[in-house]
Amino acid sequence: MPVRASLTDPTAAVSNRVTKLVVSVTTGDDQTFENVLLDTGSGALWVGASTPYIPGPNSVSTGDSFIAGYDEGSAEGLVYLDTVTIGSAMVSNQFIGAANATSLPADLSPLDGFLGLALNGSNEHIFTGNDTPTNTFVDNLVQQGIIEHEIWSLVVPSLDPTSGPQSGEGEILFGGFDESKIQGDIAWVDVTNPINNFGWNFNMDGIFFGDTQISNDTIFSTTDSGNIWISLNIFTYLEVEQAVPGTTNVIVGDNEFLVFPANVSLADLPLLRFSMGGQNFTLSGEQYVISSNVYPTFNITDDGRHYSWFGTAGLQRDAVLGQAWLQYFYSIYDVENNKIGFANYA
Repeated sequence: MPVRASLTDPTAAVSNRVTKLVVSVTTGDDQTFENVLLDTGSGALWVGASTPYIPGPNSVSTGDSFIAGYDEGSAEGLVYLDTVTIGSAMVSNQFIGAANATSLPADLSPLDGFLGLALNGSNEHIFTGNDTPTNTFVDNLVQQGIIEHEIWSLVVPSLDPTSGPQSGEGEILFGGFDESKIQGDIAWVDVTNPINNFGWNFNMDGIFFGDTQISNDTIFSTTDSGNIWISLNIFTYLEVEQAVPGTTNVIVGDNEFLVFPANVSLADLPLLRFSMGGQNFTLSGEQYVISSNVYPTFNITDDGRHYSWFGTAGLQRDAVLGQAWLQYFYSIYDVENNKIGFANYA
């Protein structure tokens, strides 16, 4: 069974910067990269997007290069083996990319790099010169005896609905989960990855909007902390749009939003309920609607309507639980038992 954390398990602070979750990474010539995006949807670790990586006393050039591609852009550069510290977790001989060219959206700025926390295999073919996957940061924590069990858990600090910036502190805990942060039972689901897919994918039981089920009975889903949105397949997305009269689909810049009409109060919007692992995880209208205080981040003009965190999931998955969903629930990633757990916060 998935294990609880011990008092010696390392942790690192996580910050919610509206368009990204970030952790601080120290490596190279004692450099601290403050804005490294925490991404459960990829597996490679790289830095240098804003400030160049400088090799330090523990840095060993592999002579290889890396190319990492994402939905929102790419990065490439040279590869080193180095000592890496994230919070109170430190490993040596970690494969790390030193970016010398990036193509990433402006709304991620300032950005220093990516910390990939998908399953082993997700970084295959990213670092040239390696025919097999290289160890992720979590793999190395286990192999080097820093943690006993290959499991980690995540607290995403939520955005304050009235002021905008995050309220509370976020944390990634390596080695287990913190039972004191959980209320009620943990919903455990099996990770169900198709061939050559190494993300945190699982089957959800259903999605409900108000009293109406708006999905099939089995939903192929994933958690992706590198994605902002609560993304739904096009059919479920349209069900939400049609459920509230006057709701429209709006594109602002590079972002697409479901927008609820101004004459509907947040309290009157239907509850959004995800059913998984025998439990329900529910968001109110206030939680799935973007606070007007962060509209400037997305170049949204405040016209009285309610812009939401709903996005479209494309064709590969039925639902993607991104940053906007993860901020309201405790999530646990168990590599050893190939499971993912969700719980309500205490």
